[in-house]
Amino acid sequence: MKENILLKIALICSLAGLLILYFISAKIDLKDYKPSELNKNIGDDVKLKGTVNKITEKDDVVFIEVSHQSPITVVLFTENFNSNLKEGDTVEVTGEVQEYRGKNEIIADKIRVVR
Repeated sequence: MKENILLKIALICSLAGLLILYFISAKIDLKDYKPSELNKNIGDDVKLKGTVNKITEKDDVVFIEVSHQSPITVVLFTENFNSNLKEGDTVEVTGEVQEYRGKNEIIADKIRVVR
């Protein structure tokens, strides 16, 4: 008898927890990247929409220059590289802002072509 009650309580708590996590995750959104806020974004996860100007592949890293308000370099490691990406595509990049040699760049987690 007690085992049935404990099982029901555990199932109800699990379902309630999943519902709470679902609603919390729906409200989480990344900040849009704004180059005017130069060093405020370092270390933040951001989202950026822009046009691909140039793609450079070197060893295991791909450098993508994306034009937003001003050009910014997006660094992507080749295991995540979408070979369908080409110059002139409009993309949405999510990743972390880092500073390299005095310039901000985005270490990309995900790049998606926007149609």
